[in-house]
Amino acid sequence: MSDTARLSGEVLLDVGSPEEYRETVLRFLTDALGRVERLLKARVGDLADGSAGRVHGDALTGRIKLSAASLELGGMYQHRPYSPENLGRLAERAAEGRIVSALAEVVGQGGIHVDAVCHLRAWRDDADDRWAVLRMETPDSGALVESIRAVAEQADPVFGSIGHGGDMTCTELEHALGLRDLGDTYDDARRILRGYDWITVVPRQLATEHGGATAFAGSGLSTVDELPSGALWLRATDDFTDYRGSAVWAMFQAVAPMLPTGLPTQREWLGVPRQASPVVLEDAGKYGATRAFDS
Repeated sequence: MSDTARLSGEVLLDVGSPEEYRETVLRFLTDALGRVERLLKARVGDLADGSAGRVHGDALTGRIKLSAASLELGGMYQHRPYSPENLGRLAERAAEGRIVSALAEVVGQGGIHVDAVCHLRAWRDDADDRWAVLRMETPDSGALVESIRAVAEQADPVFGSIGHGGDMTCTELEHALGLRDLGDTYDDARRILRGYDWITVVPRQLATEHGGATAFAGSGLSTVDELPSGALWLRATDDFTDYRGSAVWAMFQAVAPMLPTGLPTQREWLGVPRQASPVVLEDAGKYGATRAFDS
């Protein structure tokens, strides 16, 4: 697990009923944290052998903290320790419309934060509670891919991606096209692909319209799988470190007919730039795209 190759993965979902959403969040958190516990233990061991271990000694340990936005305290977060019972409570808070999260971290003396191993979030759109994003951030690409794939297989995803790119409400392509309003593209996301990354999840409606998995024969992608819902799981390369140059072009060209038209421009950073997945600065309209987002 690398300190620098921090990746993020997310799936955009139709919320459904509160009960359905609660079960979806609970499955996501339970599955992902089951993988994260192993990563956390390994990270504690790695850090104990270095300078952090010399500073914190036997106090160095792993901690998983569950958090939910409070409705009573002006949006402040309430925290609980990780347990199956508290995980169930967290899923209940998600069903109420609150943002919930789980942070796996290494702490030292006095509970001082030393290193973050994984951050999980379930976010529901305040302006339109039909939509939710399940997101995972971790340096471990294996756990990330397995966890996001599990969510995508158990749902009827509207969109999904894994890489360095995007925010909770805006993909790198949407930023590059100047589509900055939160969630403005969600209503169209089953007829226009919101973006692309190292791994891209195409909703079933677009997959069917564009010929399904067989249409990607010869695309140069390393994986083209059909998920139970009919959505597609597209992976550019076996390893994320190889997602550059011709591999980015291969993903772009494979999904271009599904993308929004318009000429992307280099993303403008208002603060300190962070790692971001590349966007091909070409109008997808030149490669078969015919639709544009209204926003």
